[in-house]
Amino acid sequence: MPEPDSKQPLMIYSKNGTVITVRSPIRNSILYLLAEEGPVSFARIMEYTGLSKSTVSGYLNTLVMRNLISVVPDPRDARKKTYVITASLIGNITPSVQNGTSDFRELIRQAYAKYDKIDYKEILPHIIKVALSEAGINIDPVITRGGEILGQAVAVYLVADTLDKTLANITEFWNHYGFGEVKVRSLDPLQIEVYQCYECMIMPKDSGKNCAISCGILKAIFSAYYNEKVNVEEIQCMTEGYDCCCMKISRP
Repeated sequence: MPEPDSKQPLMIYSKNGTVITVRSPIRNSILYLLAEEGPVSFARIMEYTGLSKSTVSGYLNTLVMRNLISVVPDPRDARKKTYVITASLIGNITPSVQNGTSDFRELIRQAYAKYDKIDYKEILPHIIKVALSEAGINIDPVITRGGEILGQAVAVYLVADTLDKTLANITEFWNHYGFGEVKVRSLDPLQIEVYQCYECMIMPKDSGKNCAISCGILKAIFSAYYNEKVNVEEIQCMTEGYDCCCMKISRP
């Protein structure tokens, strides 16, 4: 199956010290499905992609040969096969015209005029991220993983015996370390708002969702609270013009 042209994002995966790139949207959608739901049956992959049995089989065989996925017995029926992803997503590269950061540069210039009132160390991570974005490089999966590592470290202090206490601890943690002001939008589904979000406040508008660290921290904390893997989705971001960022936490 031929790869599409170079205008498609190039997804970057890592396995055992080897970097593997995938540009095919179909292959990447299959890998996304396995990362979110795995182990996944052949029938589920057909349903998700809307493709025929022979076409799906061809894509899966390619992914297996490239060591991106493995075939394992179905945990509910050993006579059936399921598929699991065996590589980690690092990030992606998207063709870029290197624009959209004029607002951010202007902010930096204004900050320099008040150089005695700003800690440049605080904005260095944002500058690096904007520079990568200009080059079309997105490393949010790695940044999210960093958030997960932090979240796993602090979960022992923040996870309590009730959801209300856990949310109160998260609110205090975010406020204490200057990550922003946390408010609970709803409990069912569980949605958490972050005002004055550190990750987003000085990022340029229309730069996409930027709460990768927060999503990783919350994923680790609530996975520990529920004692099972949870999904965290950023459903709105200050960079999109909202007055706060909002993360939705959902259980499988």
